[in-house]
Amino acid sequence: MEEREAVRRCRAGDREAFAHLVREHQAAVLALCLRMTGSGEDAADAAQQAFLQAYRRLETYDPAQPFRPWLMKIAANECIALLRRRGRQPESGDESALERAAAPGPDAPALVELAEDREAVRRAVTALPPPYRTAVIQYYFEGLSYQQMAERSGLPTGTIATHLHRAKQMLRRILSEREVTVHHAP
Repeated sequence: MEEREAVRRCRAGDREAFAHLVREHQAAVLALCLRMTGSGEDAADAAQQAFLQAYRRLETYDPAQPFRPWLMKIAANECIALLRRRGRQPESGDESALERAAAPGPDAPALVELAEDREAVRRAVTALPPPYRTAVIQYYFEGLSYQQMAERSGLPTGTIATHLHRAKQMLRRILSEREVTVHHAP
């Protein structure tokens, strides 16, 4: 089933059409939630909540626009809300989740080379405030452009650039404080 047709059918009350959309996008949503929360359990909760919110807000979706960025924005917002509700940053105790959360994508050579100790980089990324962590994850790990990040988040590209700039400054400071060798800035 084509995506626009699935959305049209969802709006008409077809639950199977929404199940189709969930199947199509669940891996990407879960991966984003895992990267943002650093916890498999929290990621699953945030992803489930994101799909529920998407279903409830389907009437606000513009079918002329791609569906995935709209859905991913909802998922990112759910992750931020979950972290705020719990009053914490991602837990560092879940090593396998941290490994998956900060595993660099193919377009992330600058971040990978940032430090000799990749674990230090993972911990530094997860220590960033949610908007900055999101910027780093989307730019370095997912390989999104500023424009794509802006579309996904609904923020102006200037704000995206500011978040990424501040995130890089914070990463440098965090890694420097932890005495991690920095090769070059991301």
